[in-house]
Amino acid sequence: MFKKVSNIFLVYYSSFNTKSGSNIHILELLRNLKKYTDVVLFAPGQKGAEHGFSGIKYVPVIDNKYLVQPSYEFMLSFYLLYSCIKNRPEVLYLRQNSFPFFPIAMCKLFGISSIVEVNGLVMDELKVSPDSKSFAYRVFSYLALRSERFNYRYCDRIVSVTDKLKDELVRLYSVPAEKVLVINNGANTDIFKPMDQKQARVRLELDDSKRYVCFVGHLAAWQGVEFLIYSSPFILEKVPDVHFLVVGDGVMRDKLLETAAEMGLSDKFTFTGRVPYENVPVYINAADVCVAPFIMERNSKIGLSALKTYEYLACGKPIVASSIPGVKDLIDLSGGGISVPPENPEELANAVVKLISDQKMCNTMGEQGRKYVVENHSWDGVARKILDICHEIV
Repeated sequence: MFKKVSNIFLVYYSSFNTKSGSNIHILELLRNLKKYTDVVLFAPGQKGAEHGFSGIKYVPVIDNKYLVQPSYEFMLSFYLLYSCIKNRPEVLYLRQNSFPFFPIAMCKLFGISSIVEVNGLVMDELKVSPDSKSFAYRVFSYLALRSERFNYRYCDRIVSVTDKLKDELVRLYSVPAEKVLVINNGANTDIFKPMDQKQARVRLELDDSKRYVCFVGHLAAWQGVEFLIYSSPFILEKVPDVHFLVVGDGVMRDKLLETAAEMGLSDKFTFTGRVPYENVPVYINAADVCVAPFIMERNSKIGLSALKTYEYLACGKPIVASSIPGVKDLIDLSGGGISVPPENPEELANAVVKLISDQKMCNTMGEQGRKYVVENHSWDGVARKILDICHEIV
């Protein structure tokens, strides 16, 4: 019989200024863990950016891109020590990002059980940064590598979001395979749920006579949104009344707008920019088909457990996604869509046309996808799996 865990500290290293996938992940984890035990989340920044979530201790930082992480690590040490003295946690749960050292070191010093959650290899993330050639980022890369080695060695358990990432952790850091447990990401199935398509289109002032293909997410290079643009002429040739919704913002937005314009497709695409989190399900429900055209680079190495794929399925929408480890597994297990070779516009187009031309298939896949995510990938389910690990190690 596992001992009940009475108090957990979550430690996070990113700001809540935007609704990124990592922010959604940690906030949903906080919200769902709090159903079962006492939880405190430590995060950098100022109170108010979390949009109503309770249980967050904000740690002041220096507002400078080179100093924000060092200043957070420094100030966090005092906040954690004080909080441990006042209300010692049974488990500390750290989301590995940047170069944290103190949280796991403190756990070793005070005999606190610890879990490190890994969503990617920090070194790989730094390599694709626009500042990756600068001296500061070379220093950050050095510290990040040392942080990963230290934390993975001294924590009690590691949570990996994909099987491929687990394999890389075992290979690169000589982590015992039994120390790493795979828990995929999830969706808020209370917010992301089917709604009337016509009503969704009315809310967004969309032309109901058209059919819509939707992408939701951060516009980063690894998302492969340019391949949706490249595929659109093939789709429009077969289904002329299709319109494409690109929901989100990011460093690639201007380049994507330029690509659509150069191909004479500006009137076929709507780039919404960043939208409120609560409006994302409305856009998904307004669509006929949702897409996730991830590229091979970065993604195939560690696999993907992308929030958008779970959220698409939770809304009962069929998806077309790149055949990347993790994503393909989700599609195969759920029966909620079609996987296609990455970076192949024609195959992407063929799959979209196949779905958008067959409403019965769309309905069947949508129902199957929704059922699978509710049963296997709700955030409540993710939280309970993490609690099982906590119970095991305390």
